[in-house]
Amino acid sequence: MKRDKSTSEQGCKALDLPRMVIDPDKKIYFVSLTVTRGETPTPLLNTLSKKHGLKIVGLIRESITTKEEVEVSMFLETPEKTERKRLENLIKKEVENEKIEGVKDIRIFDHMGNFDADVYHFPTTIGGSRIVIFSPPILEGLVKGFRESFGTAIVQTILWNQGKEVGKTTIDMYRKNFGISKAREALEMLTARALSLGWGRMEIVTLNEVKKRATIRVFDNWECAIFKGVNEPQNHFIRGILAGFFNAIFGEGFYATEVKCIAKGDSYCEFVLEKMRTEES
Repeated sequence: MKRDKSTSEQGCKALDLPRMVIDPDKKIYFVSLTVTRGETPTPLLNTLSKKHGLKIVGLIRESITTKEEVEVSMFLETPEKTERKRLENLIKKEVENEKIEGVKDIRIFDHMGNFDADVYHFPTTIGGSRIVIFSPPILEGLVKGFRESFGTAIVQTILWNQGKEVGKTTIDMYRKNFGISKAREALEMLTARALSLGWGRMEIVTLNEVKKRATIRVFDNWECAIFKGVNEPQNHFIRGILAGFFNAIFGEGFYATEVKCIAKGDSYCEFVLEKMRTEES
């Protein structure tokens, strides 16, 4: 498979997080089950579907954890006249009938009308760390709005410096939470988290720990996607993250140069990382 393709062409597939369902013509309830770790409510879900005609239109399961109990939640489409209390009694009855011992608690939230949402889980976390999700229009409004208010050069400098600090604190978090400190291992963790957080699909093209040099590609980079159609590289925040990241790993100052950019028509953004000369560090 060629590398110069978008994320969707690289074998990745878009994931629509099941936190909200918009369907004004359906009666849908958000249901959350507390189950014993290692147990599965699959028999219950099969019964609800086959015996009662309830349709699961979204399913959420808490990630692998050391907790004794985990949450398995879903959006259930029900017949139009089904009331919340009736649905709750039905599920409890089937838990008893099927003798499903792993289900410890059942929570059902009122149908909202034209849409239904997971109003139970907060905050959202990945790997134990809280995440805050912004859609592209919000990010575009922030970045372009700051540029219009304060000037492009100033905002680019701010994004670079903030990114650099994020890169440094990210390594600290990896060391503390995951026991990761080696360059390749840390960089692989960064690429995985960048993908899961929606920054873009990051790829390690080269990494030479002796010469302290690396080449990193990012497909579908959110920051540069905002400025497609310009004639020069537009990435400053993630470029700063990479510089700060390598700075923290090797204990030396690093350049991060964007040599390719989707904003100016390239298929991906590419960054060359190399250490600063001693007098520049």
